[in-house]
Amino acid sequence: MHGIGDREAERIVISEARSNLNGAIRHGGDVNLARRIFDLGDRPIVDFSASLNPFAPLPRVLEAARNAIDSIARYPEPGAPRLTERIAEIHGVPVDRVIVGAGATEIIGLIGQSLREVLALHAAEIGDPHMPLSHIVEPTYGEYRRISRLNNLRVETWRDRSSGWAQEFLPRSAAGVFWTGHPNNPTGRVWNRRDLLGLIDDTEALLTVVDEAFLPFLTDESERTLTTEVASRNNLLVLRSLTKIHAIPGLRVGYAIASADMIERLRDFQDPWTVSSAAEAAALAAIDVTGEAERRELIEKTAIESAWMLDWLWELQGIRPAWPDRDRPAGVAAPPNYHLVNIVRRGLNSFELHKALAKRGFLTRECSNFPGLEPCVLEDSPPADEPTGGSLRIAVRTRPENEAFLAALASILDERSAK
Repeated sequence: MHGIGDREAERIVISEARSNLNGAIRHGGDVNLARRIFDLGDRPIVDFSASLNPFAPLPRVLEAARNAIDSIARYPEPGAPRLTERIAEIHGVPVDRVIVGAGATEIIGLIGQSLREVLALHAAEIGDPHMPLSHIVEPTYGEYRRISRLNNLRVETWRDRSSGWAQEFLPRSAAGVFWTGHPNNPTGRVWNRRDLLGLIDDTEALLTVVDEAFLPFLTDESERTLTTEVASRNNLLVLRSLTKIHAIPGLRVGYAIASADMIERLRDFQDPWTVSSAAEAAALAAIDVTGEAERRELIEKTAIESAWMLDWLWELQGIRPAWPDRDRPAGVAAPPNYHLVNIVRRGLNSFELHKALAKRGFLTRECSNFPGLEPCVLEDSPPADEPTGGSLRIAVRTRPENEAFLAALASILDERSAK
């Protein structure tokens, strides 16, 4: 089978950038699409486009999923009650504060569905039926915008400096729902916990959805998470993912912690069997067989690789990590298990670099379908007066894989520099 031509491949990328505003979104991790677009056949591909724990899944987690296959002749329990109870126990919250779903993205969809009518009614009651009801700062995870549009929650995009050291903005004057990553995807920015809680307490008209899908990759997670604050706030919902830190994305497991009223509202819109028996078994195994010492070791190994990889990315000519500079101020969170880099070499764009890396067996996340990261529009990326050629998000993997990837990236950039 032959791959499609370069012009058609670029058309796909452009159409996906538009669909990020209006329809389904292409995410990372789609290796088969890359094989088709770039005519890669069956050659080995190392996936740097999906940001997962490179040292997982553990064999015991896989074994639990395999053993659960014996139960496929029976329906799973609606709502995954065993896993829900275990998560509530871990976070020290009542079980009615937790909902489990097929990944955090399913719960994002439930949030949109559950708020559609109540927020529309609120807007009508205050005499502004066309007011924005969903608020984001871009670039960020595209499902927030997509789900909002599907549920007629008019979106307002607020301007903020995307290349600052930390996230720092929440729209105090708005009402409805505010979506934010902690860390944000794809920038990697992490909130200062105290600042975010202060903003949440000052914006009672907003439900703030804090997406902590990647927070478990930070060694100081316990000092940054907001899961401990949900019990005292009705305007806070925290999303978490089990599939990323335990590297089981094919099984789809995520959860939310929120007020009892909000959890009940989400359950009203959830289908009964979204979490399979295999997914629940694997998630329980991942939680229970990974001891605190083992979990800490996995996180610290990933953090070491992330810092090492970022240091090398700063050395390469033609790209630039999306940070103000190389030295991180005190108190700023370490980078998560992925890095966003901007293409700053003239005559090179993110699609071309993405393709060249794929041809060498390395799949990255090309970011032109993140609004705010399209080529030539990233206004505040250093150097400030020079537009970028787009951006790539690069996952952190094992040291041998990272070394091979960086060697290929350096070689491509050198070749382009010589032309």
